[in-house]
Amino acid sequence: MGVAGTAVLITGVAMLVMGLTMGARYSADPPPDLATLGLAPALAGAGLVVLGCGLVGGALAVLSDVRGARVVTGILAVVAAALSALGAVLAMASIPADPLAATALTIMTGVFGVSALLLLRPARHSPD
Repeated sequence: MGVAGTAVLITGVAMLVMGLTMGARYSADPPPDLATLGLAPALAGAGLVVLGCGLVGGALAVLSDVRGARVVTGILAVVAAALSALGAVLAMASIPADPLAATALTIMTGVFGVSALLLLRPARHSPD
C-alpha cells in the first residue's frame, strides 16, 4: 500500500505542476480560456497528493499498529480503487482509446481492491 501510495503522490505532484504551469506552454498566442485550462489538472493533482499522503501515512500507521488505522486506510483504498476504475473506463472511452493506460489502471484497481478487502475484514481473535 505504501509503494502504491507513493506512486499516487508522485503522479499528483506531476499533475499539480502541469496545471500550475499551463500558461508557459503557450508563448505567442495563448487561448482566451487559459486560466481554466490548468484548473482541472491542478485540482485533480492536489486531490491525488492528498490521497497519496493518506495512503502512505495509512500504511505506516497500520505497520505501527495505530488504533483504527486499518479502517481508515481501507476506506482510502476503496476510494483509490474506485478512482482507478473510473480512470480505466475513461482511458478506454477516449478517442483514441489508450489500452496501455487502461490496463495499468485496471491492475491498480485490483491492487487497491484487494488491499481494501484485507484491511476491512473482521479481525481474527487468537484462541487464548
